Amino acid sequence: MNRAAQSLVKADVNPARHGLKGFAVLWLLTAALLAQTAPLTSLPTRGPLRLDRHLADYDSELRLSNGRVDVDAMVARLKELGLTTYYWLIWHAATDWEDLKLFLPKAADAGLEVWVYLVPPSESQPHTSLSSEPFGTDYPRWAEAIAQLSVQHTNLTAWVIDDFYANHRFFTPVYVRDLQTRAHRINPRLAFLPLMYFSEITRQFTDGYGGVIDGVVVAYPQDREEIDAAWAVLNDAAAAVQGELSCAWETPSRAGDFVSATVSARVQSAGRCVLRFREQDDFTGPTSGYHFKQLLVDDAVVWDEDVAGDKTGWQEREVEVTQQVAGKTAVTVSFRLFDKQGVSNFGVRCRFRDLRAEGLQPAATLAEPSKWRVQRQGVLEAGFGEALNQGAGRFHIPFIVMTAGQASEFRLRHGDPASPERIVEWLRLCLIARREGKCDAVVTYCLDKDPQSLTFPRVQALFKEFAQPNK
Repeated sequence: MNRAAQSLVKADVNPARHGLKGFAVLWLLTAALLAQTAPLTSLPTRGPLRLDRHLADYDSELRLSNGRVDVDAMVARLKELGLTTYYWLIWHAATDWEDLKLFLPKAADAGLEVWVYLVPPSESQPHTSLSSEPFGTDYPRWAEAIAQLSVQHTNLTAWVIDDFYANHRFFTPVYVRDLQTRAHRINPRLAFLPLMYFSEITRQFTDGYGGVIDGVVVAYPQDREEIDAAWAVLNDAAAAVQGELSCAWETPSRAGDFVSATVSARVQSAGRCVLRFREQDDFTGPTSGYHFKQLLVDDAVVWDEDVAGDKTGWQEREVEVTQQVAGKTAVTVSFRLFDKQGVSNFGVRCRFRDLRAEGLQPAATLAEPSKWRVQRQGVLEAGFGEALNQGAGRFHIPFIVMTAGQASEFRLRHGDPASPERIVEWLRLCLIARREGKCDAVVTYCLDKDPQSLTFPRVQALFKEFAQPNK
């Protein structure tokens, strides 16, 4: 699985999104020759992917001194945890595929489903020292081999490919459809899911891939809003993203491109006038000089900040605008995402909340984003205005939330303290979303299964609390 590497993002290359192990993914462009990338507009009948009781964990397998997976210890520990499913990563050792064959019957005896988890080309040799063995990046052969194994062991029900969208020039919709066809010739019930990140869940993704996948695993929510927004996209629902200005990955822009949300405001005071709000963006790398967050009053920029930097979480802002409103009875207030230089592949999402005004009375708050007027030049997008009313409920793509269960990974995603208490807090947030029908299932990433783990018993108790089927 990946490591955070936003510090290496460049605006004119394909970046390692939230941390690929291998960063040399430009070579994947040649793989586009394998298939066309036209959107698949018709949705097939989905396989019988059952997620109503799906509580899962991924990786962090217990190993023997010889490097083989300790199959008996893994089954016992997973059963103790109260899971229904385990995602078996084939990557750490050349024997992982053979150990899976030993694990499957014992997992079946314990009532556990198993999903096979592979790494993409960017995490395979020669870009890293390891590959999913024995078939490496021969994914058609993997599709057939996993399907054959799933016929022998019916508790093997799905397979996943990591960092899917960062490799989507290789995994085109037509290529994925071919993988599905190969697998389904052997076992029509075997499901395929890509591993995605929340910033990659867009209508562009569902238009292109919704017809060739059986669901999606989406990693590392920053908050509940991200889960709700992803659910809306994956269910073709209205109000997919509220109060957000964004540039999608794999989306070229030009210098001067922008998207803005504007509302009118009545000037109430001849004295000091101040605008206060909260804002955050999801880019923490140092690449600078491209995307800028801005606040404007009557088209004058009064606050301007590069998205670059390592700040996480919501930031409080206070901007005095006394000079800009002097002598006026009304003004316009705008939040804007502005590109001072064009990009070819530099995605970012900027969110704005809790607008408060001193000396001004805006016609709408940020809690009413549909009342804001959107303007744009270029391809940047807005979660304001009429866009919030789109969505026809044409499809449902099953949606599994992955949350960090390992301290080092949690720290990369959410900062310190990476304590057992905070890990469980994030897991609870995801499980509540599951219970409320805003995702179909939850999987922990690399939960520590060591007998001395302080996190394990807390997660165990939480899984027991949420063990009942979701809505």
